[in-house]
Amino acid sequence: MVCSNYSTVRGSYGAITGTELHRLNWPVGELGLSDLDSKKRKGWCIVVADDHGPEYVPCTAGAAKTVPVQYCGFGEPTTLLQKALHRAKRIAPTSQIVVTVRQENRENWEPTLWHIRPERRFVSDTRATAPLATLAAVLSIAAESVSNVVTLLPARCFVGDEWRLCEALKRLQVTLPEIPEGVGTLGMVDIEDGIDEDYLLPGESRMGPGSPVQAIARRPTAWVVRHLRQHGAMVASGILTGYAGSFAKHISKYWPGNLKVLQKAKRIGPDGENRFAAGVEREIPRSLLRSPRWYPPTLPQRAIRVHGCGWRGLHTARAVARISASCPPMIGSLSHFQTMPEFQSRPDFDLACI
Repeated sequence: MVCSNYSTVRGSYGAITGTELHRLNWPVGELGLSDLDSKKRKGWCIVVADDHGPEYVPCTAGAAKTVPVQYCGFGEPTTLLQKALHRAKRIAPTSQIVVTVRQENRENWEPTLWHIRPERRFVSDTRATAPLATLAAVLSIAAESVSNVVTLLPARCFVGDEWRLCEALKRLQVTLPEIPEGVGTLGMVDIEDGIDEDYLLPGESRMGPGSPVQAIARRPTAWVVRHLRQHGAMVASGILTGYAGSFAKHISKYWPGNLKVLQKAKRIGPDGENRFAAGVEREIPRSLLRSPRWYPPTLPQRAIRVHGCGWRGLHTARAVARISASCPPMIGSLSHFQTMPEFQSRPDFDLACI
């Protein structure tokens, strides 16, 4: 039974083991069959904290400068980034936690990342180079062993029930060997609808745990959300757990010929951090600077349902404003969104099928 699972996993990333990573000149470890031994697999976590989504102004600090929402606590002393790191420690040792951040927010994340080794930090100097950090982080883990289990964990999110989410993360890791696609995600199901969330559209499952994800609906309107939920749609968490080889094969397939460029774009800073300096985007094809497509059908995956987690993706300013309004008045925060223009009208929903 174990061999059957592992042969499926090996098939999901077979070509990457002996070709693409070697052509990258990345330091590749031993990639033989023994590498698929469960005792040798390691659990890794990449905390994605370089998202430049909605920004927020904590009024208690008296600051006028806006900061990305992942560096705020919404009335609590613990920021969203710190909570994400706590989740990461539940599924991976500290030495195997990688964080992607941006240089301009160093004052917000550097004190928090004191326990993360410099070589585990991937720092981009501009928004344009931020997508490179996640790609390079995934490939660095795959270079050590394609059978490593990697979890991509977004820092920009609000969670009502931490215990429930952490248990779901552990369950996803345990279930991974039974997932034919080699990649799984968490689909959130709550009584209350979120604001401006993306939704996973499930298909029929004939074998393995969870539901195969057919597509993703990008921020559908309220009436479309009700229709989708009646047909089993789940809120997309953006959390992904899979074998490093599956992710590496996906990267090499959709960014062919550009991976050597990616390796050249990375610099090691004087403090040992992995840096993507400003200006490097002029030497890189635009296709490589686009955000990675981590959704189906581009990246086949299974969704495990999580009920009652209280998940909020915080994709837009008004989604952040709702959470802000629920903060305790005595420690409350001042939303910066009153000065922002209203969102442009959009179609009822957009199926991300590219």
